[in-house]
Amino acid sequence: MFSIDVFKVILSSYILLLIDINAQSEQPKLSVEILYESLCPDSIRFIKEQLYPVWKELSPYINIKFVPFGKSASYENGAKFICQHGPKECLGNRIQSCVLNALQDQNVQVEYVSCFMDVYKKHQRNEQEFGQSCAAKVGINWDYVIQCHDSQLGTDLQLQAEATTAQFSPKFVPTILYNGKFNQQAQDESLNNFRG
Repeated sequence: MFSIDVFKVILSSYILLLIDINAQSEQPKLSVEILYESLCPDSIRFIKEQLYPVWKELSPYINIKFVPFGKSASYENGAKFICQHGPKECLGNRIQSCVLNALQDQNVQVEYVSCFMDVYKKHQRNEQEFGQSCAAKVGINWDYVIQCHDSQLGTDLQLQAEATTAQFSPKFVPTILYNGKFNQQAQDESLNNFRG
């Protein structure tokens, strides 16, 4: 039978263990922002080959934000956008902005962006492919996407993406920011070993 002193030691140890577990679970997450473009081959490669394969493992430690704009530019307060890879890229960036705006869960956002970056590239060969299947896969109604795309909200979301991107004036797309800062070494390593 345990004495009261032994019981107190065991209970104290258990409480300290619980406090330690809670302290570990409250560690701040790493903030990762990805400045990218919907038709950029390097953006597609990074999302499909670096981010997506390790996402489930890393997701408990990361707050992710996707910024689909890249080396695009707006004119006349968003009346027109010019994109590095042409008008279809502008369309893809805007569609992604609309869907990402509607999705709160970052795991679902990663699923959507990965799907879109795979499927939308095929739009160049299939004029009817705008990522509808990816929106459906994550439970977003395509009518909402079209309505957002055609509205001031779609313009505002792209202007916000432009403002975020302009803070860093990326020389390369995708640009990966850690805790709101750009670091060239982290950028270079992320493109080949995001998990690392």
